[in-house]
Amino acid sequence: MITLLITRLHKIALLCFVAFVCLSQANLTAHAQTPDFEIPQPTGNAVNDFAGVMNEQAKQSLENILINLKKEQKIEFAVVTVKTTGGRDIFDYALAIGRGWGVGPSQDEKQGLLLLVAVDDRKYHTLVSRHLQGELPDGTVGTIQRQYLVPAFRAGDYSGGLTATVRAYIDTLAQKRGFSTAGIYQGNEAQTRRTPPPRNTKAKGGISICGLVVIVAIILIVLAVSRGRGGGGGGGCLNMLLLGSLFSSFGRGGGSSGGWGGGGFGGSSGGGGGGFGGFGGGGDFDGGGSGGSW
Repeated sequence: MITLLITRLHKIALLCFVAFVCLSQANLTAHAQTPDFEIPQPTGNAVNDFAGVMNEQAKQSLENILINLKKEQKIEFAVVTVKTTGGRDIFDYALAIGRGWGVGPSQDEKQGLLLLVAVDDRKYHTLVSRHLQGELPDGTVGTIQRQYLVPAFRAGDYSGGLTATVRAYIDTLAQKRGFSTAGIYQGNEAQTRRTPPPRNTKAKGGISICGLVVIVAIILIVLAVSRGRGGGGGGGCLNMLLLGSLFSSFGRGGGSSGGWGGGGFGGSSGGGGGGFGGFGGGGDFDGGGSGGSW
């Protein structure tokens, strides 16, 4: 009787796992499809204030900081403001810009960041390329935005909120990678304030409590099956494969950026305009980052 019950539980676990993988793949496929909407053309600068919410002094100061960041650390950071995404999900819109503009160098680690703000929609999203996600995980990105961007935006200070948020990202990278920001901020101290590291708050994003419960339940079922079968033979290998695949599915994974190339959607990975010189064509974004509303 117990053996029969364990066998049935094992089958249920397999069905749940297959359903989970299918749903995950469907979600990834949907995000990988080419969007049917247009994105703005890049200006050739790091700061692209299409919404016109930044004052010129702050915009130029932030531009200089991002030029220095690109020169010293080979990190391309795009700051983009638009009036609205036209009803599109801001994550999809940001991903289309990041990949379409090719934000990030085209060689080496393709390090890129994109901060998108849709002013009339009151939404924002930061994308982090794969090789920066170790230093800027989703939770840290969300914390920085809630600490610096949201309060300033609610007060109507878009220039201050964007500058403080960008600086917090750079300061966090500098702290974790051990590089100096002196050359990056040189000549722009008057317009930027030193941002302390983000408070250690509970990270948003990642695996939800519901997802964690599902994982624990499946692990317990798999372990029960292993004990029921003596823990050996092909069943043990299958169970290990299931567990490995499960955690792999919950992870962000590597691989290419999908079907959105660096120069797609009518964008341009190069272009003149100031000392930034356009973007390198990397566009190595896989969904890492965080967003919200204010």
